[in-house]
Amino acid sequence: MGMTRGQAQDLLSQFASESADYRASLVSDPKGTIEKQFGNALPEGVSVQVLEETADTMYVVLPHTAAEGELDDADLEKVAGGMGEKYDSKCTGPLNTLNQTSL
Repeated sequence: MGMTRGQAQDLLSQFASESADYRASLVSDPKGTIEKQFGNALPEGVSVQVLEETADTMYVVLPHTAAEGELDDADLEKVAGGMGEKYDSKCTGPLNTLNQTSL
Protein backbone atom coordinates (compact mmCIF):
# COMPACT_ATOMS: atom_id res chain seq x y z
CA MET A 1 0.00 0.00 0.00
CA GLY A 2 1.33 3.42 -0.94
CA MET A 3 1.38 6.54 1.14
CA THR A 4 0.21 10.03 0.34
CA ARG A 5 2.61 12.95 0.03
CA GLY A 6 1.36 14.25 3.40
CA GLN A 7 1.99 10.89 5.06
CA ALA A 8 5.51 10.84 3.62
CA GLN A 9 6.17 14.35 4.93
CA ASP A 10 4.84 13.39 8.38
CA LEU A 11 7.11 10.34 8.43
CA LEU A 12 10.17 12.36 7.40
CA SER A 13 9.38 14.91 10.11
CA GLN A 14 9.07 12.14 12.67
CA PHE A 15 12.42 10.63 11.68
CA ALA A 16 14.07 14.08 11.77
CA SER A 17 12.66 14.70 15.26
CA GLU A 18 13.94 11.36 16.56
CA SER A 19 17.44 11.38 15.02
CA ALA A 20 19.89 14.30 14.98
CA ASP A 21 21.96 12.55 12.29
CA TYR A 22 18.92 12.04 10.06
CA ARG A 23 17.89 15.66 10.58
CA ALA A 24 21.36 16.89 9.62
CA SER A 25 21.31 14.71 6.50
CA LEU A 26 17.88 15.99 5.53
CA VAL A 27 19.07 19.60 5.94
CA SER A 28 22.34 19.12 4.03
CA ASP A 29 21.01 16.92 1.19
CA PRO A 30 17.22 16.80 1.29
CA LYS A 31 16.65 15.30 -2.15
CA GLY A 32 19.35 12.64 -1.73
CA THR A 33 18.15 11.73 1.75
CA ILE A 34 14.54 11.36 0.60
CA GLU A 35 15.56 9.30 -2.43
CA LYS A 36 17.62 7.01 -0.20
CA GLN A 37 14.82 6.74 2.37
CA PHE A 38 12.15 5.79 -0.16
CA GLY A 39 14.41 3.84 -2.53
CA ASN A 40 13.35 5.82 -5.62
CA ALA A 41 14.75 8.75 -7.54
CA LEU A 42 12.56 11.82 -7.57
CA PRO A 43 11.62 13.00 -11.05
CA GLU A 44 14.10 15.15 -12.98
CA GLY A 45 13.50 18.82 -12.27
CA VAL A 46 11.96 18.25 -8.84
CA SER A 47 13.76 20.19 -6.14
CA VAL A 48 13.42 19.72 -2.39
CA GLN A 49 13.84 22.51 0.15
CA VAL A 50 14.01 22.14 3.92
CA LEU A 51 12.91 24.91 6.27
CA GLU A 52 13.57 24.45 9.97
CA GLU A 53 10.96 25.93 12.26
CA THR A 54 12.08 27.75 15.37
CA ALA A 55 10.27 28.28 18.64
CA ASP A 56 8.90 31.61 17.39
CA THR A 57 8.40 30.86 13.66
CA MET A 58 5.90 28.54 12.03
CA TYR A 59 5.66 27.74 8.33
CA VAL A 60 2.50 26.85 6.45
CA VAL A 61 3.05 24.85 3.25
CA LEU A 62 0.44 25.44 0.59
CA PRO A 63 0.03 22.67 -1.97
CA HIS A 64 0.54 23.37 -5.65
CA THR A 65 -2.63 24.06 -7.57
CA ALA A 66 -2.73 23.72 -11.32
CA ALA A 67 -3.20 26.95 -13.27
CA GLU A 68 -5.91 27.19 -15.91
CA GLY A 69 -4.96 24.92 -18.78
CA GLU A 70 -2.24 23.16 -16.75
CA LEU A 71 -2.58 19.47 -15.95
CA ASP A 72 -2.61 18.57 -12.27
CA ASP A 73 -0.68 15.57 -10.90
CA ALA A 74 -3.66 13.21 -11.26
CA ASP A 75 -4.13 14.20 -14.92
CA LEU A 76 -0.41 13.81 -15.62
CA GLU A 77 -0.47 10.31 -14.14
CA LYS A 78 -3.25 9.37 -16.55
CA VAL A 79 -1.38 10.51 -19.67
CA ALA A 80 2.18 9.55 -18.68
CA GLY A 81 3.19 6.37 -20.48
CA GLY A 82 5.46 3.58 -19.45
CA MET A 83 4.86 3.35 -15.71
CA GLY A 84 1.81 1.11 -15.71
CA GLU A 85 0.58 0.66 -12.17
CA LYS A 86 3.91 1.22 -10.45
CA TYR A 87 2.60 4.04 -8.26
CA ASP A 88 -0.39 4.00 -5.94
CA SER A 89 -3.12 6.33 -7.19
CA LYS A 90 -3.08 8.27 -3.90
CA CYS A 91 0.63 9.02 -4.19
CA THR A 92 1.61 12.20 -6.03
CA GLY A 93 5.07 10.87 -6.80
CA PRO A 94 7.34 7.89 -6.32
CA LEU A 95 7.11 7.99 -2.52
CA ASN A 96 5.09 4.82 -2.12
CA THR A 97 7.58 2.57 -0.34
CA LEU A 98 9.89 3.02 2.61
CA ASN A 99 13.42 1.74 3.16
CA GLN A 100 15.05 1.58 6.56
CA THR A 101 18.15 3.78 6.59
CA SER A 102 20.76 4.44 9.20
CA LEU A 103 22.60 7.74 9.04
